[in-house]
Amino acid sequence: MIKEIIQYPTTPSLEFGANVRHFNQELFDLIEDLKNTIEANNINALAAFQIGSPYAVIVVKKDDGEFLELINPRIIKREGTVEPVEATAYFPGLSAKTKRYKKIKVMYEDRNANQQFLEAEGNLAVTIQRKIDYVFGSNFRVRLDDNERKLFDSKLEFGTDAITDNGCPTTFKRDKILHAIKFLFVISLVALASKFFLSDENVVLLKSAENYAMLTMLVLTVIYFFYAQYEGKQYKNCSSCQIGNIIGVTAITLAKLAVLFGINYFLLW
Repeated sequence: MIKEIIQYPTTPSLEFGANVRHFNQELFDLIEDLKNTIEANNINALAAFQIGSPYAVIVVKKDDGEFLELINPRIIKREGTVEPVEATAYFPGLSAKTKRYKKIKVMYEDRNANQQFLEAEGNLAVTIQRKIDYVFGSNFRVRLDDNERKLFDSKLEFGTDAITDNGCPTTFKRDKILHAIKFLFVISLVALASKFFLSDENVVLLKSAENYAMLTMLVLTVIYFFYAQYEGKQYKNCSSCQIGNIIGVTAITLAKLAVLFGINYFLLW
């Protein structure tokens, strides 16, 4: 049966992480539910906690399509370290750089209650470690260093993986929009000044050009307002990214545009 995958902020209770003592049909049904849910969601592994079961059971879908069933798993040997970028169904759409063991040896039981051992490295080792975190009532957040945890908490708060830094950069992509608006504004003022040296026919052309320029600046201002908010979500602790600052810049830009419109009205109409 396909089960609903538990997602953040649901946390394990003290009931989770219970060792399997009875290798019966209830256990077999749980394993099949894990397999069906993995297939239905196109993911590579699940721990029993993730579908609401308290038992220490993990199912991993290997690269060859076969399923690895780990009951009561324990890591008994660890070698080396790696820093993979991990994602999990518990935090949908989010990822973080963790710290894991490069190679592990796992002791577990199969569905017939026979003790087994497995040596894993690479992606399989990382996946098993991530699922064992769930078995013991945790998740990969505890595997993050302080800076990465702060960054990941910002991702949780805003619900996006687009956040890449908690600091405040010196330049923004949205500044290019403001530069374009400023350039058009200066060109428009220079063009207006030339009005006194133009013939009536050319003044008509100037009027049309000015109208198009002001319309373009207005559209760019609207684009700036929305894009700045999107970009600002990537930098939680940056005062320049706050909505108040973005509104202020937008208001000043619109005020300049209004002044330009007024000058156009008195000189060209």
